[in-house]
Amino acid sequence: RVRMKIRTISRTEEDFSRKSSLDISKVHRNQDPALHPFDRAREYARAVVATKLDRIFAKPFIGALDGHKDAVFCMSTVRSKNLPFISGSCDGELKVWDLAQRKCFWSVAAHNGF
Repeated sequence: RVRMKIRTISRTEEDFSRKSSLDISKVHRNQDPALHPFDRAREYARAVVATKLDRIFAKPFIGALDGHKDAVFCMSTVRSKNLPFISGSCDGELKVWDLAQRKCFWSVAAHNGF
């Protein structure tokens, strides 16, 4: 005859179920640092990778072209032919820009928005 000890965990359903669909589900984690010996090293590695990615994708801000009343939907230029920079906004306005001075020198209402 073999005797075994069995431990049971008793939980109520209310502790783990949401009362309404708007309730936030509980996530139970053991925060004991003894159970997670590599936690600090993992967070340090994530921070280093995030910093490297920020440096890779960082681009210098050159300037802003202000003047459209709605969001800009399209832009176009052909630098090899020295054509001006053209932008079109969602309200139907087209603007031609002088990039050296960052000012609009021609504008037209092409249509009445979407």
